[in-house]
Amino acid sequence: MFPPNSTTTLFAVVIVLAGGIPLTEQYFYNGIKSGLEPDLKHSLFLDRIGQCRWQPDLAVFLADMRIVQRNHTHYVLSGVLRVRRNITQATTGTVSIEICQNTTHCRPFVDPPVNVGDVCRFLDEQRNSSLGDVLGRSVPPLECPFTKGLHRINDALVDYKPFRYFSPHVSKFWRIDFVGESDRKRVLCMRIELFVYSWEDMLPRY
Repeated sequence: MFPPNSTTTLFAVVIVLAGGIPLTEQYFYNGIKSGLEPDLKHSLFLDRIGQCRWQPDLAVFLADMRIVQRNHTHYVLSGVLRVRRNITQATTGTVSIEICQNTTHCRPFVDPPVNVGDVCRFLDEQRNSSLGDVLGRSVPPLECPFTKGLHRINDALVDYKPFRYFSPHVSKFWRIDFVGESDRKRVLCMRIELFVYSWEDMLPRY
């Protein structure tokens, strides 16, 4: 679901921010702090994590997750992942990233999509990442190969780090799709939609 660490250089951009206006903790409460350290001067809003729209009948289905802001640094995610049938053959995955004007008008930011190869191996490599933290909250544990069953993800913490290269100076609305195929058929498609704003965007305008 999240961009692999090996491809983060594709998303790096030069961030130029004007200074001189003090920021408060309360300012960041609607959205968590984001950006490149040590200047976390963006506000990140996770809007949706769930099944790709118009693809509800795939073998793996992720219902829209419940996203709650815990504080100015973390979101808490909870949800249900349903594997509808055993997937015995190897599953390969890609990650696509788009910048959007709205929910219907988007264009690729990285083209072609990033190939992550074998999904089971990719998930194993992410054990110590934010994605691994989310999967680690699954009851029962989500294991490969995928077997039919229901998995509940309970109160997983997510911070800004998987999204730190998503700049409001490129786009304020981003879409990330994680797609998996097995036996030449699509079996999963999970989507993340997020907004990111600079502190200038958030200042009141009178």
